[in-house]
Amino acid sequence: MSSTDPTWVKVQQKTFTRWCNTYLVERMLKVDNLQTDFADGVLLINLLEIISSKQFNKYNKNPKIQMQKLENLTFALDFLAGEGIKLVSIDSNSIASGNLKLILGLIWTIILRYQIQVSEGASAKAELLEWVRSKIPEYNINNFVNDWTSGKALCALAEAVLPGQMKLPQDFKSDPIANARMGMTKAKDNMGIPEILDAEDMVHNPDELSNMTYISYFRDYEGLEKRRKDQDLIERTPVPAKCIAYGPGIEPGNEAGMETQFTIEARNVHGRKVPIGGHSFPVKIQGPHGDVPSKTVDNGDGTYLVTYTPKDEGNHVIHVTHKDQPIQKSPYNVYVNPGRPDPVQCKCYGPGLEGGEAHVPAVFTIEARNKKGERIHKGGHPFVVKVTDPFGQPLVADLVDKGDGTYGVTYNPADPGDHHVEVTLNRAPVANSTYKVKIDENHSLASPFLSYAEGPGLKPGNKATDPAEFTIHAVLPSGKPKKSGGDAFDVTVEDQNGELMPVTIKDNGDGTYKVTYQPKDPGTYHVEVIERNPTNPLYYDHLKNSPIDVVIDAGTDAGQSIAYGPGLEPGNLDTAENLNFTIEARDKNGKPIKKSGDNFEVDIQGPDGPVAAKVKDNGDGTYAVSYKPNGPGPHDIAVTLDNVPIKGSTFHVDIKPGAWARNTFIDHFTFLVQTRDKRDVNLKEGGQNVAVDIKGPRGAVNCTLKDNKDGTYTAVYTIKDKGEYKVNVTVDGTSVKGSPFNQTVG
Repeated sequence: MSSTDPTWVKVQQKTFTRWCNTYLVERMLKVDNLQTDFADGVLLINLLEIISSKQFNKYNKNPKIQMQKLENLTFALDFLAGEGIKLVSIDSNSIASGNLKLILGLIWTIILRYQIQVSEGASAKAELLEWVRSKIPEYNINNFVNDWTSGKALCALAEAVLPGQMKLPQDFKSDPIANARMGMTKAKDNMGIPEILDAEDMVHNPDELSNMTYISYFRDYEGLEKRRKDQDLIERTPVPAKCIAYGPGIEPGNEAGMETQFTIEARNVHGRKVPIGGHSFPVKIQGPHGDVPSKTVDNGDGTYLVTYTPKDEGNHVIHVTHKDQPIQKSPYNVYVNPGRPDPVQCKCYGPGLEGGEAHVPAVFTIEARNKKGERIHKGGHPFVVKVTDPFGQPLVADLVDKGDGTYGVTYNPADPGDHHVEVTLNRAPVANSTYKVKIDENHSLASPFLSYAEGPGLKPGNKATDPAEFTIHAVLPSGKPKKSGGDAFDVTVEDQNGELMPVTIKDNGDGTYKVTYQPKDPGTYHVEVIERNPTNPLYYDHLKNSPIDVVIDAGTDAGQSIAYGPGLEPGNLDTAENLNFTIEARDKNGKPIKKSGDNFEVDIQGPDGPVAAKVKDNGDGTYAVSYKPNGPGPHDIAVTLDNVPIKGSTFHVDIKPGAWARNTFIDHFTFLVQTRDKRDVNLKEGGQNVAVDIKGPRGAVNCTLKDNKDGTYTAVYTIKDKGEYKVNVTVDGTSVKGSPFNQTVG
């Protein structure tokens, strides 16, 4: 539409566009531009199908090319011709090219035929005008143009057709547009007449065809009122053969003891739902053991809610009638199943859901109940119980159907902590499932979390050569020591190479257990002390101070240790104050031990009995031993370590007798005389006149002089008395150098 188009064209285009859309909205379609939107024929065909209630046999619903669009328009024009509508000067090309005035003429022709419902334009105008004058004669309406510009005639017409909408003339305003808008608004709100025309156009730009189109809605409203009343009576009158019933109460799946319902829907002769209540629909229900009472509630909207509770399993026959005639498909045969448990209403109870102790069977009961919470006294329901321990591992749950609607459940918790019990029926949780059940430690069994191990076998200083020992102390969950045995304690010991060592465990019967293992080599040993699960020995817990890493020293091997020193050698005399020897600690490979602390023992047996020995730890793996013989003769020296002889023990030492000063005396004296010549040179030959003269307290002392034939002479004499002695040595009667000399014997 161009800016040069007459005003009536603009008004008509606007009004006719809205008129088209009041119908197209039924198919969620819309005309935006009347000049172009009919070009492919699709919207025009949809409009004709809606307004005529007839269907086109075929057309191109999604035309792509011009030929298909023109073909659609031809289908539409041929349809109108078949309806007896004469079209002048309009063809498919006119519409496709957007000839607005011809398109407006086409729409007006359609409005005349289907809205105003006369075939000739002049007759349509006269008849519509006569009807208006009959409704509001006081306004002396003679046309559909200027006589409506005050807006008052429109308000009066709306009030005449449906009184009570306005108070006239009190509600009139001095503004014509306000009056026209008031009439249009009231007509739309109270009579459902669409506002296809603007109040401004009716007042300032009145267009005859637009006004006629709009005013024809008022005539149609009045003309249809009687038909609506007759139709309303038909719509409100139920016809038994058309009435229906639906709902779970007449369908399979009902169960004994459970209330069920179905709905009766009153329908009229057209099969449409009756919109009001107030009709009688007697219901009779025959069960396997007699009639079943029912209750019918009128919902006031043409539906009736029927409620009944079947008591028995089996077939139920339901008769529904209206005015002694059965409704559609009545009677209904409904088989009622046995009572079925409702997961929400079922009960779970018992100590197995409240708490317990590890290794004590946990027991609880499932009770089947229907939707009303009533007990079901038959079994066979598919309850499922799943139990998980604190570590998320499943436990076996034993479920026993007792046949009376109750089910006994038993599971065996093995570990303390929160257990989760899930009870389901047809995959739906039962009652308050899942249950969190706190399982405590068994008060009669040792608690691995409080029991402990202690002793030298778990501390530094153990030697590879010695058995390592420690004690397990069983402690009850209360914290008190256990006074009886029988606990499932176990111990594993691994050496530094991961090799398991043999372990012995002795149950002392008083809550303590003696553990012994034999280290093989020096190194770090990994000790694990556990308590096995009495229910499932594959599961266990460490004692509170386990695991423990124990450093094992090399250890002294008695058989490889040695002893050496003079105290073990021959030639020792019984006069010695102390005889000494050394013990050297060695490991099983014969390597010296550089640490102290070994308990070597030395036992010496002499000819006259035991001989005391002192052993001193030198702090470097050697030990100094001293002893004093108690007389001459054989001495047996035994050296042991933890009662095991060292290498070479027992040692046999023969002690010889030694000189005792107090008892020893000088039996004789000897000295040597060396002769020399005048040159002071030693003589090499004997035969000299050498003499020795000795005088003591009792006179001369006998002396023997021996010529050694080499220039030397040996003098030997014995002195038995104490006192002063004068010794004189002479050669040829003359005293030699240093002679005479005095000798004192004490």
